Amino acid sequence: MKLINFLEFEPLKEIMEKMKIDRNEKIEIDRIKKIEIARIWKDLSSLSGLDIDINETDSSEKGYIKYKEFDKLVAYIRDQKYFEGKFELKKFHIAYNCDTLKRSRKKDSSKYKIVQNKSPEFTINILSEDGKTVLESNVIRKLDVCINCLKALNYKNFLNVSSFERNRIRNNFSFEEFLGTEFDKNEELIKSYNLDDIENDKVRLYPKNWDEISNNYRKSKKWICEECGKDCSKNKSELEVHHIDHDPSNSKFYNLKALCRTCHSKIHPHMEE
Repeated sequence: MKLINFLEFEPLKEIMEKMKIDRNEKIEIDRIKKIEIARIWKDLSSLSGLDIDINETDSSEKGYIKYKEFDKLVAYIRDQKYFEGKFELKKFHIAYNCDTLKRSRKKDSSKYKIVQNKSPEFTINILSEDGKTVLESNVIRKLDVCINCLKALNYKNFLNVSSFERNRIRNNFSFEEFLGTEFDKNEELIKSYNLDDIENDKVRLYPKNWDEISNNYRKSKKWICEECGKDCSKNKSELEVHHIDHDPSNSKFYNLKALCRTCHSKIHPHMEE
């Protein structure tokens, strides 16, 4: 039986069009995979991290949190809110089988971000008690390590030492010590891909529902350009959506900006051609 030439497979071409990729473009499968991994690392290694459903992560051989090629990841809750009039920061997690994460996988698994860097600080949003109002956005806070994680990993023999020593281990938790060479290894991996110009690569990984996202965002801005104030409600195709970090795979509302074609072309001069 003759195998299908997937590079000329029409359904694949249709998928390419939906992803805003030229259907006649020569596909380099290995390069696409490298670009995807590099973009994941870009988010993981930032202070804010990568949005994730915690069920999509795996456990490494030693019980750490793993996602794709990346091991020893840290999970934390970005949107934190008041409870009974008080605000208390949630802990970050380093163990896949932590009791807290086990419970979260059953009911609220999508509230987490995963991150890997050497900083003890995280980017969070502080919400009202009902979760409907953002009181502070993108604020940097230092979080503490989850005790259940230290127990699950028996980190530094945590289960077998005195209460005093447990407090010392928890209070003096060091990301640099925890990560060891893992962060540097990942940095070297991405550098070895030689993708110096990822953001300008022809492969544009738009989400499958990009048209819906774009329409909803422009609608939320009442079809008005956020740069010059032009009203595009009578000619909606005149208003376009720009990705602030130039990464079309990151289509969260905070990364979008509604721009008329004129303002958009000033950011992307090639659009005038």
